[in-house]
Amino acid sequence: MIDMNEIQKSKEAAKNITKPVSKFKGYTLEEIRYQRALVTLQKEFCKNKLNRNLRNLNKSNPFSSAASPSGSIPGKLGLLAGKLLTGLNYIDYAMIGFSMFGTIRKVLSLFHRKKK
Repeated sequence: MIDMNEIQKSKEAAKNITKPVSKFKGYTLEEIRYQRALVTLQKEFCKNKLNRNLRNLNKSNPFSSAASPSGSIPGKLGLLAGKLLTGLNYIDYAMIGFSMFGTIRKVLSLFHRKKK
């Protein structure tokens, strides 16, 4: 249940938002410097995370020159195929099958002679 004090507080908060008691006079230089430093730090964290993810992706890609030599190609291809197959739904399988069928049909039609 809502208390009468809560209703009164919300009315006062709404009134304060629409007609504030004090006017906003802007940020101080110190607050602006702090905000700029915070945004710069956030950008660096995001850049580092993106670079780390790209390095991990390159290491797991079997066709990349930066692939780790410790992993075998068949093992990497199996991992890649496993990730590919688990990340797809039925519509994706149907679209892959349809496009493969069209491609195979075109290739096979090159080998068959046209009958007169």
